[in-house]
Amino acid sequence: MIGLDDEELSERLSAAAIKAADAHKRLARMPPQSEQYQEAMNSYLQATVLYMSIVSVAQARQYEALSAEVTELRAIVAEQDHPHLVH
Repeated sequence: MIGLDDEELSERLSAAAIKAADAHKRLARMPPQSEQYQEAMNSYLQATVLYMSIVSVAQARQYEALSAEVTELRAIVAEQDHPHLVH
């Protein structure tokens, strides 16, 4: 996921959200005593973990982008406030 561009990451996030929602719907339709319930629960948990992993990567990227922007803005402000101190 790290090597994906933002559009690819967004597509993967959307697909993972749909997969998690579908797995949840399947799980909700099954009685807990059924033989397939445990398998459906595992599928739901796996889909949810994948979704949350992609969300985590997206948030980390957003944080990095915002940090870079803040650093750039601080440099601009410092240059405007004290042009003689900035080389």
